[in-house]
Amino acid sequence: MPFLDLVTAGRRVTRFPLAEGRTIIGRHPGCEIVFDAAAVSRQHAAVSFSPEGAFIEDLQSRNGTLINGLPLAGRRRLEDGDEIGVCGQRLVFVESNRRRPRTATGLAAATGTGHVILDGESSGVIVSQLDLPQPGGEGLGLHAEAKLRAVLGLNRAIGASVAAEDVLPRLLDGLLEAFPQAERGFVLLVDPQSSRLAVRAQRVKQSAVTSPLRVSLSLVTTVAESRRAVLSADAAADTRFRDNESILDCRIRSVMCVPVVRADGGLMGVVQVDSRDISPGFTEADLDVLAGVAGQASQAIEQALAHDERVAREQLARDLELAHRVQQGLLPSRPPELSGYEVFDFYESARHVGGDFFGYVPLADDRLAIVLADVSGKGVSAALLMAALSADVRYCLASEPDLGAAVARINESFLRGGWDDRFATLIVVVLDPRRHVATVCNAGHLPGFLRSPSGGVSMVADGLGGLPLGMAGPGACFETCEMSLPPGATLVLFTDGISEALDHDQACYGFDRLEAALQAGGAGAADAGRKILADVARHTAGEPQSDDICLICITRVSDSAGAAEPSQSPVSARRAGRVQARG
Repeated sequence: MPFLDLVTAGRRVTRFPLAEGRTIIGRHPGCEIVFDAAAVSRQHAAVSFSPEGAFIEDLQSRNGTLINGLPLAGRRRLEDGDEIGVCGQRLVFVESNRRRPRTATGLAAATGTGHVILDGESSGVIVSQLDLPQPGGEGLGLHAEAKLRAVLGLNRAIGASVAAEDVLPRLLDGLLEAFPQAERGFVLLVDPQSSRLAVRAQRVKQSAVTSPLRVSLSLVTTVAESRRAVLSADAAADTRFRDNESILDCRIRSVMCVPVVRADGGLMGVVQVDSRDISPGFTEADLDVLAGVAGQASQAIEQALAHDERVAREQLARDLELAHRVQQGLLPSRPPELSGYEVFDFYESARHVGGDFFGYVPLADDRLAIVLADVSGKGVSAALLMAALSADVRYCLASEPDLGAAVARINESFLRGGWDDRFATLIVVVLDPRRHVATVCNAGHLPGFLRSPSGGVSMVADGLGGLPLGMAGPGACFETCEMSLPPGATLVLFTDGISEALDHDQACYGFDRLEAALQAGGAGAADAGRKILADVARHTAGEPQSDDICLICITRVSDSAGAAEPSQSPVSARRAGRVQARG
């Protein structure tokens, strides 16, 4: 029976037997192989097994499927050892029970020209293996003069270079100079995301240029797993390997390969130099020299990678700061000035950027739409979705006079955006200051609170909430309701960053405490808002903020002359009819 091996950090962690029929790979719990990651589509790929063999096809997934590092197109037959890539997850096809799957696949080179392919199942004829010298050991030992010359050559080649893209090619230049018989050099480093060996640099003498370049897979795997330097010679001439296409295609007659190990003993990758000529090929003395200077090469690579990581962190910090400023530009800089009303708002993201959104959209007849939304997730991806949502909200509210129909159009636009498993909750209040009436539409958001002039607190349109944007399907309907705002009434809208704020015992702030804080608040919107935020701060007592916080308070502070008060209870018994979504 064939299998699919899930491989993590070079080791098989899960084995999935393939029964006859289709095995679906995807994010949906109903799939046979489930990867719980947002990048994986609900039904991503399928493996079909029958007496004719095993075949794989992509199920029109959003991010595609890789086969041996290349994009999968159409239906493809699986061969033993083929690697399936699904959004960073590695599955290796095994025709029968094997000791271990492959630990690397063909990849394009990061530097140099052409492509480098890791290929083959045999490591050739291993002539000699050496352990790397331990730090603080017995000095240079044998071949001290040659080792010193090699070290000086490496230092001269690398010079003052600090970035990996400069250090790695120059490191190979130094090695090709130290070993004149070498025709090619490669640096393969462990990819931190996939834990696979990937070619990061190559150097090829003009006389040895072939396309594509091939590196023996099993040789670099042997070196990586054993942490020992290896000398392999005249593999093509050995009768045991005459039928091995990998060795013949590589056209390698003499190879030296050494592991690149960090100071703490962790594997960074391997360095290989090779030649097609057996005379003069590499000797055990050459391997001893290369193993002796491996520490110098490892130190240079480790420092270069640390430099690149530091630069990447600094660039990320700058990008996040810029994203923060951009996001702040999408949010109102101050509350609107509305005759007879006081408006207070507060926003604080849990990270540099967040997924909460609020805004004010002026409408016809001096009406104002107050919008509050919460996008699923956090960080940059949520902020990008928030930015797209804010544009749709403003356009739909401004162009569609009916609030329920406008929210339905926002949902249709959200669905067309292809956000896959993402969703957003939304609450919109359209305030009519002439009539002192607020029309509410809720798409899966938390209900608001209304404090009456006498101090009583009630939920706004409790039970009105529909499904969130993205979860409501095409053609979904959204209900609305109206409520009156008498002088002294305060309307409060908020996101779950307030109601779910955690204390040191991981207890939520909750609706009851929010209601009590609103009852104890002052007469105006600003007083009420500050009382709520202060009470939330007392509850969390210095605990880190776990979610974005957004709060809006609106208080009617006076009665405009000539305005007609609606003869309705605070929450009208009238609800708009169910509104059909418009495209």
